[in-house]
Amino acid sequence: MKRSLLASLFLLGTVVNGQTAVERARIPDASIKKMEKLVDVGGGKLDCTVYGEGSPTIVLLSGGRAPQVYWNPVVPDIAEKTTVLTYDRAGCGKSPLGDQPAHGMQSARDLDALLRELDLPKPYVVVGHSYGGKIARLFTSLYPEDVGGLILEDTQHEDVLEEERKILKGEDLQILEGMLVMMKGRDPPVTEIDYIGITAEQVRKSRPLPEIPFLVISSGKRMREVPRAFSAEARLELAELNRELQRRLVNLIPGGKQIIVEDAGHNIHVEKPEALILPVLEMVTEVRKEGRSSR
Repeated sequence: MKRSLLASLFLLGTVVNGQTAVERARIPDASIKKMEKLVDVGGGKLDCTVYGEGSPTIVLLSGGRAPQVYWNPVVPDIAEKTTVLTYDRAGCGKSPLGDQPAHGMQSARDLDALLRELDLPKPYVVVGHSYGGKIARLFTSLYPEDVGGLILEDTQHEDVLEEERKILKGEDLQILEGMLVMMKGRDPPVTEIDYIGITAEQVRKSRPLPEIPFLVISSGKRMREVPRAFSAEARLELAELNRELQRRLVNLIPGGKQIIVEDAGHNIHVEKPEALILPVLEMVTEVRKEGRSSR
């Protein structure tokens, strides 16, 4: 995949590949409990892995079409402290596409069915990377009583494309539209990438999020991710817009916080695992202090 298309995927809030770093990640120690399972969620089956034990359960939501092994760099350290769930959404990794549409709302409902079938300890601390952050938001808005904390890792705001179109002009705007044509999904849509626009609209219309511990973790290397096909001026404007949209996400929940990881790009948990591990474990402590853990 060309660099320009990878960068445009970033602008849309989907994942880019970090397979080498994932393959280098250590596997959980043999003393950590581990269960792999293919679970029927109605209309399809999801491949999942449960690590560790205890409450709260950390639910890790991968970026667009990324398999659950993408979380390997952070799973061992978190699973030493509490329960961790990784899984492949319908049509991703080892999970077949199934009979239901692969948009974000259906993915959120599938996750609820998966968690109920596994009977994992509540509350859930939901962590979404990139496109997975949109599903994390939808899940939290649908099942607020089950969620004790929410972390968005470099998740794009649902209005990113509309805002980019507002600031770009002339040839730069044409470049953006050309990238979007390259990414145009199938009609009718099939995979979750085909449903990107529909999912963004679902997020836009979703109910307000509950007042729970909330953190936005953002890349500090915005310029690195903007395609060099744009003019120098446009690249600066797009990078600043992205920073502003990250700040908007923080305001989704009163008391929301932001961490900017200056030395990491879009795939923060792959490039700098500790930048996600430490905030997750801090949120685990916070949720436990609030007394919301059920068992």
